[in-house]
Amino acid sequence: MTETQKPIVEHRKVVKQGGSRYIGIPLEWFEANNIDPNNLKLLIVANKDIRIVNPDNEAEVYAEISRITREAKIDEG
Repeated sequence: MTETQKPIVEHRKVVKQGGSRYIGIPLEWFEANNIDPNNLKLLIVANKDIRIVNPDNEAEVYAEISRITREAKIDEG
């Protein structure tokens, strides 16, 4: 993601079903972004954020998360 691009932030309801929780994602989102909904990965960042990643951008996302994590550690001390 370039600095001029802003992430799309959308609030989604978390649904409890048995011992699990689910987040619904509209099929239109997958279609609009040319993503196969059967080929997704979830990254959990800093044990607080969940980010759904297009597998085509996985390396870029890992690099961004690594940079953010390094900067946070530097800022802490």
